Amino acid sequence: MRNLSILCCALIITLISCDGRDRIHKTNAEVLKENKLFDSFSEEIKYIPEQRTEILTDTILSTGFQVKIQYYALDKAYSSKTIKTSNETNKTLHFKNFEAQFQVLKNNQLIAQYVINKDVFKKHETPAFWKQAIMQFVWIDYENSTADFITINTSFNIPKTDIYKDFSIIIDNFGAVKIKEINLLENVL
Repeated sequence: MRNLSILCCALIITLISCDGRDRIHKTNAEVLKENKLFDSFSEEIKYIPEQRTEILTDTILSTGFQVKIQYYALDKAYSSKTIKTSNETNKTLHFKNFEAQFQVLKNNQLIAQYVINKDVFKKHETPAFWKQAIMQFVWIDYENSTADFITINTSFNIPKTDIYKDFSIIIDNFGAVKIKEINLLENVL
């Protein structure tokens, strides 16, 4: 009877320890797929930029214009792109959208205060472009500014592509704003 108990215990231990021998010749990916866990282990998510990003600019021009720009990343607004990597995993990149708040003063008098983001430029391009694009840069165009107006340029890009749209925001002495698209391809020889 005691031998039978020992034999039963040994048989049970042997059967339990054999679990997984069929997995020895499978890759980790195959085992994860078999257990419906592959998707959760095969996706890498990355936010670009990873940390809070903010740039403050305060510029005074000899023409009497003063421009204050606060350019920052939006944490909850982004454009996503999924890339298949070589080891069968998906890498999802979330490119954070940016916006800029600016104030324009002329001889220490506030003449304009605006927020620049994708919504301001929606009528200048298709909805498909704006769904994917993010604001890349905002800068003061010193060469195209005069004593009567200041020009601020901005650029939008679809990440990981060469598709750009550039715009000029022209603010005159009275705070009137005019937006025009810059077509950089016209100057290519």
